[in-house]
Amino acid sequence: MTAVLCAAAIVAATIGPFWRIREVSVEGTHHVSVDTVVSASALDGAQTFMASAARARERLVRLPAVRDARIEITVPDRARIAVTERVALGRWVAAGLEWFVDADGVLFSSIDVRAAPEVRVTDERGARQAGDRLDPALVDAALKLARLGPNDLRADATSPHVVLAAGANGLVLRTAAGWEIRFGGAERIDEKIALARRFLRENPQKKLDYLDVRTPDTYVVSPAS
Repeated sequence: MTAVLCAAAIVAATIGPFWRIREVSVEGTHHVSVDTVVSASALDGAQTFMASAARARERLVRLPAVRDARIEITVPDRARIAVTERVALGRWVAAGLEWFVDADGVLFSSIDVRAAPEVRVTDERGARQAGDRLDPALVDAALKLARLGPNDLRADATSPHVVLAAGANGLVLRTAAGWEIRFGGAERIDEKIALARRFLRENPQKKLDYLDVRTPDTYVVSPAS
């Protein structure tokens, strides 16, 4: 009987109101707020012996800006969350909304609008939402193009901006002068950039509508003469 009573007391203490997590500390956040992390973890107020660090991690990595999380639960009433956030490499604009994008191609938002480089790509293929995952190679190629400036191309390549077109042109760098460079897909992007730069360097005054380097072994230019 004594053993039964002791077991019952242990169970009652374990699942009762006394052993609950009452303090959740969070570190490593910049893109997401501490309150968002605590809420998503569902640890605050949870029964200490029933709370699961693994389940809390699963919930946290569903936040688009969170790459990983480490959780420690300690008796009697504490939990510690260390968040690893995604690193923004640039900005991805789609349907009028701007997202941050990382090396894995994941789109996410941030409470700090300044927490990404001022390098933008406009996706004309349709709307996007936080958590969408793009082809990392495509993102890398697009951001390489977005970092190009007039000094990398030629003097009249003013205000260059990169778009991802819905059609066969793919990645396109457009200039305020009214001409553009069509790069197509992400494959062999460095060779395509080198070809475009060589043509522009050799033809600094040529009137252009477009320069097509989608096939990096050759180019097509309009007007042709």
